[in-house]
Amino acid sequence: MGLRFVPAPPVPGALRSLATCLAVCAALGCAGGKSGPTGSGGTTGSGSGGTTGSGSAGTTGSGSAGTSGSGSAGTTGSGSAGTSGSGTAGTTGSGSSAGTTGSGGAGTTGHAGTTGTGVAGTTGTGAAGTTGSGVDASVSDAACQSASYTFAPLIPTVYLLVDRSGSMFHCLTGATGDVICADMTNTSWYNLKTAIESVLPQLDSQVRFGFTTVFGANPASGGMCPSLQGMLTNNVSPALNNAGTIKTLYDSLPFPPNSTQQGVKFESPASESLGVVAKTLAADVNAGGKYIIFITDGQPDYCDDSNSLCAPDSVVWQLQNAYTAGIHTIVMGVQTSLFDLAPGVLQSWANAGAGEATLAPVKTGGSANDFYDECNSVAGWAADLTASGKPNARGTTLGTYSTTMGATMPYTPSASNQSQLVSQLSTALSGVKTCTFDLSDVNGKSLKVDLTKLAQANIKIQGTTVPQDATNGWSMSSSSELVLNGTACTTWRMPNNNNIDFAFPCSTIIFE
Repeated sequence: MGLRFVPAPPVPGALRSLATCLAVCAALGCAGGKSGPTGSGGTTGSGSGGTTGSGSAGTTGSGSAGTSGSGSAGTTGSGSAGTSGSGTAGTTGSGSSAGTTGSGGAGTTGHAGTTGTGVAGTTGTGAAGTTGSGVDASVSDAACQSASYTFAPLIPTVYLLVDRSGSMFHCLTGATGDVICADMTNTSWYNLKTAIESVLPQLDSQVRFGFTTVFGANPASGGMCPSLQGMLTNNVSPALNNAGTIKTLYDSLPFPPNSTQQGVKFESPASESLGVVAKTLAADVNAGGKYIIFITDGQPDYCDDSNSLCAPDSVVWQLQNAYTAGIHTIVMGVQTSLFDLAPGVLQSWANAGAGEATLAPVKTGGSANDFYDECNSVAGWAADLTASGKPNARGTTLGTYSTTMGATMPYTPSASNQSQLVSQLSTALSGVKTCTFDLSDVNGKSLKVDLTKLAQANIKIQGTTVPQDATNGWSMSSSSELVLNGTACTTWRMPNNNNIDFAFPCSTIIFE
């Protein structure tokens, strides 16, 4: 038996735990431990020739052969005096004590005994063979197979950043104008909240969830916009088993007033909110991966109603800054009839959040020059430009853009389709599952895999073998880090795939 990762049993009503168990060789019990001593050969048996037998007068004496000798040669059979006594040679020494001397009875003439020959004993074998391979002879295979260690993957931290602007509270059917819906169950806000609250418990024990909103009212008209002052709004700090706490806060948030008045209606300061969340995550000391799930249904702004071209550029800038700080952002654009983002905006955000090549989110027929031309007089964009340290000159953009776009796509569920919201949200959240498995600290022991013996390993997801392949299978990025690549990682991250099994033969594992 070798190294095996076996998933913990599922928690009722939840996805299976990502915690896994190693059934591995004991520290002293299998190959890959410290090198064993060199085996020494057995001693060589040597035989000397029999001496000449001499006979004295008397009847014929016969010398019987010595019994099987071991180690040294049998001595010469000797015939005592007689007429024709003869001494036979001792038989071949084979590795223990010498054969006894044959003795002849009396005889008239003694004939010389034939020459005894001793054949060398065969070469002895050492405990570990000629070269020790790490097996302590005092430890049995049973001990090797019985040891087990708990393997705990790093716990990811995920901040849900949910749009709480006025458009989230418009009616999805019926009266769809720019007014707050009288029926809360007929809104994007309600459907999304229901979906989030049904999905979070599935990963609650495996992910440190936090919650905050994109929210504020125009401070220039008497409103409050906390993110402009660097504060999170409607915040629940990340923690394990946080679904209940998030639900309590989420359910308590009231609908906005039915007004279109500046300073009263709810705005969408997305870039500022992203910046504050990223700063909070960067300061978080948890060792796992860090993610933002950014969910919106419409056009961002700076807590005002300024030019709609400008804020998307600020959002790209914040997403790229977050990625540079090691924080990935997964983008979900909830689709409604009021969804008025310019073509390609969600795609640009998804690519920026994944650290990929990003196209400028400009309006149809526009260019990246439009950002400076139309936005340098917009307070929010100008403030971000100053903070970025970039030149205040035509052609400057907040985001960094390319002529191509990356492969990552945004999630775009319909706000009216509850099952679609649940399905895509589940998939998005499952995407935070790590495809990198670190063996450098397993219950205080560092495990390493002999990279010359990887062909002996067997990796399975949901019982299906994964090939050893650096493109679409598994590989070792080092002797203590296994990585699922390409389609193998995608398969592992599918919401219902929570059983992964790593099996390495005992001889491939090194304990330190």
